[in-house]
Amino acid sequence: MLNTPIPRDLCSVHDKIARDWRENHYSPWNPTEWPGGSHIMDSRTSHSERSADWDRKNLQQIELTIAFCRSGRSPQCTPGHHSPASAKEQTVPDTPLPSGGQDTYVPVPGAERWDLRLARTVLAGTELSSLDEGADGVGYSVGPDGSRVCVVWSQGGRLSLPRAGSAARAQWDDALDRIEAALDRSADFADVQRNRYRVSARAIVPQTAQTTARMRRVGALDEFRRAVRFDNHSPRTVGGMLTLATSGPSPESFWIVADADGKEAGRTRGGYQDAVELLAHHYGLPMPLALVDEGRKR
Repeated sequence: MLNTPIPRDLCSVHDKIARDWRENHYSPWNPTEWPGGSHIMDSRTSHSERSADWDRKNLQQIELTIAFCRSGRSPQCTPGHHSPASAKEQTVPDTPLPSGGQDTYVPVPGAERWDLRLARTVLAGTELSSLDEGADGVGYSVGPDGSRVCVVWSQGGRLSLPRAGSAARAQWDDALDRIEAALDRSADFADVQRNRYRVSARAIVPQTAQTTARMRRVGALDEFRRAVRFDNHSPRTVGGMLTLATSGPSPESFWIVADADGKEAGRTRGGYQDAVELLAHHYGLPMPLALVDEGRKR
C-alpha cells in the first residue's frame, strides 16, 4: 500500500488524479489485472505478487501525473494554473546550502548517531569514565532509545543494581546523579529522565538544517531508484541509493537504503525523507536534514 506524498503545487485536476492512483489498491477479494480491467488472472501469480505489481505501477502513474502538471503543457491542468517547481525540486544552487554540522565531522559508514556523539561530548565534563575507558568494567555506555539517548552505568562489568546501603550502591547513585545533572545543564538536551538504572534525554534539534541531501531519479522509470548525495561530501564515499521493493505474503512497498559502497544501511516503509534520514544516520550526519529533489537529470 503506497504512502507516497502528493506535492502541494499540483493543480486541482492533477492533484485528484495523483491521489486516485495512490488509493488504487489491489483487492484479493475481487482480484483483477491492473488497473482493474480483466478478471482473468494467471493462476501462477499470487495475491502478494499482484499487489506488489499494483504498487509499482501506481507509483509510476503518480510520477507521470506530477511530471505532466509541472511541464506546463498538459491540457488537463486547471485553466490559469501555473505549477512552478516545488521547494523539493527547485533549481540547485551553484554552491551548497549552508550546513553548520558538516564542517568538522568526517562521516564514515556505520557511524554512531549524531546525538549519541553529542551526549558523549557533554558527559566528558563529568570526569566519569566511559565503559570503553573505565578500568575493571566501571563506566557509562551511551546508546539509542528510539529517538532518545540512553546512558547506562556499569560497575564491575555488571548492569545489576548493587545492594541498597552498600558502598557500591552509593557509587552507582552518585554516577547517575552526575550524568543526570550534566545532561540537565546542557543546552543541547531536554526532557531528561532518570530511574535507578539509567538516564535518558532527547537531543534538541536545531531549527536550521545541519545536513543537506540531494536526491535524483536514476535508471528506467519502472526501476524506482533514487541516487542520494550530501552537500560538502563526495558521493563516492558519502551517499547512496534508494530502491523501492516489496516483500512478504501481504507486501507493502518499502525503501531499501544502500550506502556508497553498495552495502545495505537499512529499510523503511516511510517516504523519501525517512529513507534519506536513515542513510544520513548511517553516516552519523547531524539532524535536521533538508532534502532537495532534483528529479531526473536532463
